[in-house]
Amino acid sequence: KPFKGGQKTRKKKKEYLSSHLSQETKINRLRKMADLNPEMQLEYADALNEALLLRMKIEKQISEVDESILSEVLFQKYIFGKTLEDIGEVLNYSTRHIERLHVKALDKFKM
Repeated sequence: KPFKGGQKTRKKKKEYLSSHLSQETKINRLRKMADLNPEMQLEYADALNEALLLRMKIEKQISEVDESILSEVLFQKYIFGKTLEDIGEVLNYSTRHIERLHVKALDKFKM
């Protein structure tokens, strides 16, 4: 059973984990901007490093979820951007079971 405030906590975790995919766009944009504005390369380099570090941090946190199937669900969803249905096909589980695993994985994920 979800603990009190569980949905709110899971929502924050989803938003945080989802930021991994958005960093890719940001990284590409910063690289292009640095090329277009060589005089500002240091500023872009700092922002680029921040984005890369956030991605690495999220990947490490996912890998620390203690059950491999749970961390795999998180990797597939938030790192590779797959839907829960697609994850079910990859892992050979029903979508409903992946939904349950996703909730369990979010509950075990530590920010």
